[in-house]
Amino acid sequence: MPGSLHLIAAEPDAVSPGGGAEIRHILSSPLGDLTHAVCPAGHVAPTHYLPELDEEYFVLAGEGEIWRATDEREAVTVLRPGRWVQMPAAARFQFRANRGTSLVFLVVVLPSWAPELFHTVPDGRWIPGADDQAPQTPEADLVNGWMSGDLPVEFDDLASERIEIRRLGWFDRGSLAHCALPAGATSKPGCDSTAHQIWYVTEGCGELRRAGNGEETTDLLWPGIGFDIPADIFFQLRATGMGPLGAVRLRMPHPASAA
Repeated sequence: MPGSLHLIAAEPDAVSPGGGAEIRHILSSPLGDLTHAVCPAGHVAPTHYLPELDEEYFVLAGEGEIWRATDEREAVTVLRPGRWVQMPAAARFQFRANRGTSLVFLVVVLPSWAPELFHTVPDGRWIPGADDQAPQTPEADLVNGWMSGDLPVEFDDLASERIEIRRLGWFDRGSLAHCALPAGATSKPGCDSTAHQIWYVTEGCGELRRAGNGEETTDLLWPGIGFDIPADIFFQLRATGMGPLGAVRLRMPHPASAA
């Protein structure tokens, strides 16, 4: 098969270690993972410490806050739809959902997550658990723009002549972007020979054609579907709905090509 296709489950596949969020798997590769997560309203996650993994969040819905600390600085950043935040390896971080609104976000892990690589530590900004009564951080104490950003209004690049690319942050081991194909448009067939890609559809509907290894597949797309594009696989997208076909793309260069 020239790639995988996965519809996220209605019920959670797991709960993150420490109970911070409901986890629904999208797709994984040895180079990295893309996962769907939900932090219930008013819930505070424990402080995470991943000395060997880079993580990035992209918020789909809800509001909250995230505290991040490195050797150089620490800061609290607002979480809101369209915002991305990065947690490089060895950073400590803790997130929470505001009362009255569950926080829904995508999680990038580079390389692939493993239980022995995940740690929770006692220090942090808030007390972990449900029914958090800590007030929201005063606006004057918030830091926005440090290893974070918002979905740009203007696109940064065009891929396959029609796909609008908006960058959402990057590490050496992978980069995240929002991709939008206008309603009724069909992209030019393309192939990425240096990286593995994982996509997650966030809006609209369409079709995906993939070809490689002597096989060809065509699949329908709608929100909640994840698919991957292995290196050297040709693919083409078509937006079939009344609006654009939107997706978040994780691109992970192969080590030889990234060197």
